[in-house]
Amino acid sequence: MKTKDKIIDYFNNLEEVKRIKELEPYIKNNKEINDKFIELKDIQKKMINAKEFNQINIYHELKKEYDNKKNELFDLPFVEEYLELVDIVNNMLNDLSNEINYLIDKEINK
Repeated sequence: MKTKDKIIDYFNNLEEVKRIKELEPYIKNNKEINDKFIELKDIQKKMINAKEFNQINIYHELKKEYDNKKNELFDLPFVEEYLELVDIVNNMLNDLSNEINYLIDKEINK
């Protein structure tokens, strides 16, 4: 088994990933929840643009709107659990990516 396949296998067998896969259909198949996620992503993009162009007032307005929408979603317990799990797994993937980059750089710069 290749290293890549071992890593994929490892992540697919994490309890967090299994639970995400269980919760995903409830979110994806619920139009109201799915629409709110789309709205959140749209607001996030606008926040990034406002920050990039130093539009502080607009950024703060968007941040309030984002927080309100996010709180609406968090009123549903399984959505909060889903988002927390996604965050955990994303952090793990980010850590893995950083470790791989570090090892490659180390190998190249010997």
